[in-house]
Amino acid sequence: MVEVKTGATTAKSSEDQKTRRLWLVRHGLTRWNTQQRFCGHSDIPLSAGGRVQARWLARRLQEEAIAVIYTSDLARARETAETIASQSTQAVPVKVSTAWREIDFGAWEGLTYAEIAEQFKDQLGFFTDPEQYSPPGGESLAHMLQRVMDELATTARSDDRSVQGDVVIVSHGGPLRVLLWRILKMPLERQWQLRIDPGSLSALDLLPINEPWVPRAILASLNVQRSRGAGRAAKNSASPEAASGSLRIEGVM
Repeated sequence: MVEVKTGATTAKSSEDQKTRRLWLVRHGLTRWNTQQRFCGHSDIPLSAGGRVQARWLARRLQEEAIAVIYTSDLARARETAETIASQSTQAVPVKVSTAWREIDFGAWEGLTYAEIAEQFKDQLGFFTDPEQYSPPGGESLAHMLQRVMDELATTARSDDRSVQGDVVIVSHGGPLRVLLWRILKMPLERQWQLRIDPGSLSALDLLPINEPWVPRAILASLNVQRSRGAGRAAKNSASPEAASGSLRIEGVM
């Protein structure tokens, strides 16, 4: 398993009092994921392999100080979230929100890219210029980004005393990818290069710059997955064997 860590020390500082760890989880595999079909808002359940991934995620997060889990309302995300909560060492509430849904792919849902390219050959602008084009009958990337960032801001600014531990967000490839794109300040067309696989775990540390909350975000780990073989590192698209490396990527949200 590869986990790319920040270069920051683990020593506590005064700023740590308000630091919030966000664990970003993409739901486990579905049959459509395996077939490389666009899922979008279609409510596809986890496959058997996806449930294995969900149990691994639950074990991986079991000893973390999880205070709350936010999840998309779609079955594949909700089941992943509920599996994580069920294995926690303490009672963890699961809060469902449509804001964490995958982008609505409209007429493309249930199709592979090859089928889309064949059936919608004159309507493929979304893949090269997502700021200007949307899937036919679907949602714009700008709309998805807005709902995701609004929901994240609500989470980051929460001063509920009952929510003092880590926060887990169980969502989909699209929302997690644009969230990280926003933090890393990549050109929008390059957000497709951010690999967020089904059943993967990434982490963001949100640190306040001032009051009211204006968080600085540090990417602590990216696309951590269950190893396919005991003792072998899971492949990471950005850094295949980078367990000994360090990564500190900051951005102001």
